[in-house]
Amino acid sequence: MNWESKNIIVTGGTRGIGRAIALALLNEGVKNLVVAAEEETPFEWVDLEARGAHYLRADMGSETAPGWMVHEAHQKLGRLDGLVHCAGVYLEGSPGDRDEVEIWNETMNIKARGGYLLANAFAELAEPGSSFLAITSINADQSEPDHLAYDPACAALGGVIRAFAIHHAPRLRFNALAPGLIHTRLTEEVADSSEMQAHACNNIPLGKLGTPEDCAGAALFLLSDESRYITGETLFVDGGIRANQMSRD
Repeated sequence: MNWESKNIIVTGGTRGIGRAIALALLNEGVKNLVVAAEEETPFEWVDLEARGAHYLRADMGSETAPGWMVHEAHQKLGRLDGLVHCAGVYLEGSPGDRDEVEIWNETMNIKARGGYLLANAFAELAEPGSSFLAITSINADQSEPDHLAYDPACAALGGVIRAFAIHHAPRLRFNALAPGLIHTRLTEEVADSSEMQAHACNNIPLGKLGTPEDCAGAALFLLSDESRYITGETLFVDGGIRANQMSRD
């Protein structure tokens, strides 16, 4: 795989799984990488910038920013060969006085509508044979209590991927990667509690929380020519959670 010739966008690429994917792409030799996020000052940006990555500030929850960002990246890079939509939010566990509809709208807009708008712009501009990858979650397939917006948003994004995969085949490929319990800022409550982490790990067949880097290899595979006969699919990176029928004692 000649990664040096690939021009790729990663949304949500300044933190967690998105950042791990961006770094993995740079490590493989990608020379033209655009990272997009909503922060005015990118989080942990210095090492990415030093490697030649470009930053575009864009709110994936906006109705106009996703399409604008893809067109801006295309103009900056000259062509597009891949896009990773990793931007996301989990608001149900956050403090504050947000009501259910506000939480639903923001979660759905960033993950699902944002994914649709990105995919639409990508399909217009990407080179034939290019690959679009959405980061959903195991929660797109299995739900938890108090996930009344996050789980449906991830499931909806999976539906977007399947629809675009069929509509734009064989010119483009669209796939999803669904992580399980990965140690990021969204799962700090579990990771920072030894009791909660022990309970979680006891129910993960591989016996530990995943790391963002555990997702990066799978992401690169789905972006690469090595997965050229895969489209409309979801790859679960969950330590075996979905294969585990019952919780252990």
